[in-house]
Amino acid sequence: MNQARLIQGQFKEMLLESTGDSNLMKRDAHPKHHGCVQAQLEIDNKNLKSKHQVGLFSKNKKYKSMVRFSNGDPNHLKADTERDVRGMAVKVFDVPYEHYLTTSGVEAHNAIHDFVFMNSKEFFIKDPSHYGKFMESLKKGSVLGFAAVAILNPFDKFVSIIGKAFNMKVGNPLDIDYHSATPYKLGPNSMKMKFVSCKSKKDAIDKNSNENFLSKKLTSYLSKSKSCFNFYVQINNDPKKNKIENSQLVWSEKKSPYVKVGKLLIAKQSVKSVMNRMGACENVSFNPWRAPLENRPLGGINRIRLEVYIKQAKMRHAHNNIIYPGPDFTGQ
Repeated sequence: MNQARLIQGQFKEMLLESTGDSNLMKRDAHPKHHGCVQAQLEIDNKNLKSKHQVGLFSKNKKYKSMVRFSNGDPNHLKADTERDVRGMAVKVFDVPYEHYLTTSGVEAHNAIHDFVFMNSKEFFIKDPSHYGKFMESLKKGSVLGFAAVAILNPFDKFVSIIGKAFNMKVGNPLDIDYHSATPYKLGPNSMKMKFVSCKSKKDAIDKNSNENFLSKKLTSYLSKSKSCFNFYVQINNDPKKNKIENSQLVWSEKKSPYVKVGKLLIAKQSVKSVMNRMGACENVSFNPWRAPLENRPLGGINRIRLEVYIKQAKMRHAHNNIIYPGPDFTGQ
């Protein structure tokens, strides 16, 4: 865990520097949100083998959920019209099991399952050592140098992965697909996950769009219509090739096809109701380790997240006078 502590220290320095004298400490990544919206996650495990019907997928149930849509750039003032990484975090309530942070004694809160997804099938960082070098390049302002080294390394997919995710322009957060990017456990196997947009007609970015238009597009659409995402898992059928310690690897969909396991239904809701949740949306924390042992995160990148996400959230909440782990959206 020495690498994790080093990276946590780097994140801490960057967060303190970006906050400065501000009364509000924002997230180090995905600080700009477009809204937290009410949803329902429906699990349908009929396409899974019995050995994979574990944790979240053990029963066919419907769970009240909350979804936060965001931009990835650390600069929360960056305009929505610019290219950026896009994020989707889901908090699932009243699940009938303990999550890892509860069983390991980190948190007392229970019956929650979090997803932290992005608009990329693979993660742009390969492993903890790679992460440390990337963070050091950020600190020194030498990311271009880091990218140049990556280009020269045929086994480093940093530039191609970050390029695809970062270069995406979006007309509505409901229009695109979101991926776990990193691997997770599924009983005796590993898996990746994705949410695929059900929205057939995508919104264009009009010429008069303002810098915060994604929030307006999201809330305006949901004030008139419901939306949804189909939920899939990709079971790792080729573990020798799809090594979980390398988060940049592309898993062949031919050998490891996606299997539909449910649907995320986003309810029709008023603009006012979403706006009323913006404060809670700012202060809520998401952590992929809020998952049962049978579906827990795997690989070095997720072990880094275990160390960093908790400490970053506690640091942010302490600065903002919020009780960790943040709002539970009760009554929202």
